[in-house]
Amino acid sequence: MKKALTIGACGFLLVATLCRGQQSAPLAADFAVRKIYSKHMVLQRDRPIKIAGTAEVGKAVVVKLAGNSVTAVADANGEWTAVLPAMPAGGPHVVSVSGANGKQITFDDVLIGEVWLCSGQSNMSMPVFSSGQFWSAMNGEEEARQAHYPQIRLHNTSQKRGMAPEGPRKEIAGPEWVVCTPDSAAPFSAAGYFFGRQLFKELGVPIGLIDSSWGGTPIESWISEEGFRSANLERDLERIRQGKLSPEEIKALEEAAAIKAKEAFVTWEKRFFTQYQQQSDAARGWSQAELSSEGWATVELPDERFPRDMDGVIWYRRAVSIPADWVGKDLVLSLGAIDDCDETYFNGELVGKTGTDTADYWATPRQYTVPGAMVKAGQAVIAVRVIDYHLDGGFTGKAAELSIAPKEGGQGQSLAGSWLSRTEFVVDPAVIGKRPEPTGVGASSLSSRKPGHPTTLYNAMIAPWTIYPIRGAIWYQGESNAGAYERYMTLHPLLIQDWRRLWQDPDLAFIFVQLAAYERHRPKERLADDFWVGREPSDGNWPKLREVQTATLKIPRTGMAVTIDAGDHSDIHPANKQIVGYRLAKEAMRICYGFKGVSAGPLYKDMAIEGNRIRIHFDNAASGLVSKGGEPTSFAIAGADGVFVWANAKIEGTTIVVWSDKVPEPKAVRYAWASYPGNANLFNRENFPASPFRTDMPDYLIK
Repeated sequence: MKKALTIGACGFLLVATLCRGQQSAPLAADFAVRKIYSKHMVLQRDRPIKIAGTAEVGKAVVVKLAGNSVTAVADANGEWTAVLPAMPAGGPHVVSVSGANGKQITFDDVLIGEVWLCSGQSNMSMPVFSSGQFWSAMNGEEEARQAHYPQIRLHNTSQKRGMAPEGPRKEIAGPEWVVCTPDSAAPFSAAGYFFGRQLFKELGVPIGLIDSSWGGTPIESWISEEGFRSANLERDLERIRQGKLSPEEIKALEEAAAIKAKEAFVTWEKRFFTQYQQQSDAARGWSQAELSSEGWATVELPDERFPRDMDGVIWYRRAVSIPADWVGKDLVLSLGAIDDCDETYFNGELVGKTGTDTADYWATPRQYTVPGAMVKAGQAVIAVRVIDYHLDGGFTGKAAELSIAPKEGGQGQSLAGSWLSRTEFVVDPAVIGKRPEPTGVGASSLSSRKPGHPTTLYNAMIAPWTIYPIRGAIWYQGESNAGAYERYMTLHPLLIQDWRRLWQDPDLAFIFVQLAAYERHRPKERLADDFWVGREPSDGNWPKLREVQTATLKIPRTGMAVTIDAGDHSDIHPANKQIVGYRLAKEAMRICYGFKGVSAGPLYKDMAIEGNRIRIHFDNAASGLVSKGGEPTSFAIAGADGVFVWANAKIEGTTIVVWSDKVPEPKAVRYAWASYPGNANLFNRENFPASPFRTDMPDYLIK
């Protein structure tokens, strides 16, 4: 810190000397101050203070703050920057910018303190309180009501796309700095607010929070073009180049991309089936009415889904009783939405199917007609062959949408409830290759008018702030990149390096939230809280993305808030943002403010094989480990074959010993290795949860 302050002081002396040499420059009659500055703002303490704006080329403005005065002259682009000396925390102060003819712009109630940027996607955007049913922090209404903090100031940067042809913007859109009150806190980032509130409690100095986030956006949106160039990421640079084309050129590229995407998807879809033709041939008779139930499992629809991270084909069968007054009548068979595709049979005859040539096939409610000629009294069998290509699979509609009834009207029968189920085949992505984007999906991402386009949100929502000194950034993002976790290992460090370069601050703190426990987003129709009980060890994208986030801690002055215990299996936006803010703040205290205690949970360090057991060592565990609710759980172990089974685990001081009678010669251990582990109960004595990990880590991670 002393070194940084010395450099800053030297920088001020240089600017001040230059300004004294420019005293003869005429004062500007027409000038403005950038919109990032306003009354109620917080300026970063202990660092040179920058105030910037525009004026007539070669004309000057005089900037004053707390007895300091600096003259700044507009350059050839009509831009000026005044650099004032660093100041300690305090205030309120007044910033004034003066020009010719007595014109003056004044900002009062300015504080000096700690300034943090809060960025990422929807879990950073999620407000303290809103009228949305699933869009508020836990106890959000009461939290907002209690938000009387005059020393905390908030800036809710408006969401604004930065078109690639324009490049980085100088100005932001939207409101000014505001004092933290119940009205201003309610719509502000909950994670950001609780972080800032905890910092204020710990430090007792003014806190400035800048929320610059956008739901559903990938990390690529937040990196500058220069950042992509520094890493030589050709794919992203090509998309940026395309975004700078004319609308007509972009449209032509999108049309060409759609054709290419269709061809690639059709080729992959054929491989999806031909690779497993033998299994499909064996299942050919599963649609028939006369079929033994041996080998079929009983499931409840529509609650039952494909196992997490499984793609392939599963059959579902159910017998129905056809009353005499239905005989000879057309019937409507309703199944709700099915993810992704299906073939549906009535007594062995195909009555309908929905494939990838249907728009939004994964969300389209199925309604098929059973011709009257097929309808006879007595028992009939409905069989549905469900094909899942990507992510979640199965029946996704509501129970009320599953029915069979006469087409002309009359009393129908519900089909919700018990069905028989049997798997035809499970695909191996390593064999068939990664699924290309289906037809019509992703082609429009060429356009810079999409918030997910590389550099777009950096251009509009980050670039204007890079002249404004800050202490650091908190980052809650990764959900949109979980499907490309290996690439995230390149992009996450790149974002950190990029922002440090842009702020000209190699010590800029960067603290991020590890993805919380989560299964699938269905807050209105929640999974049972014990849905995970009995599940076998699995693999998936979310634990791998968490692993990449953990590896990023190898970069100096970074921190991570583990939230594996604070997730929601049925809502991708967990409500407990209080714990998120608290854990982010504790890491900030360690990195920036001299806190010497433990500020995070146990992190996997190394392992040692001891006969038929494996001993795990951790960082952040010097005071000991604890398991909540009994013995440590969510551990799995494997031998040389790589097949993981649930394991026993025992705490021994600052280590964990893991074993299973099924694995006499263990080679690897995994902990909480699932999207939603359900029973991750390992903590240190400071009450921070252990980060999920696997000892069989891949080579692409930062070591």
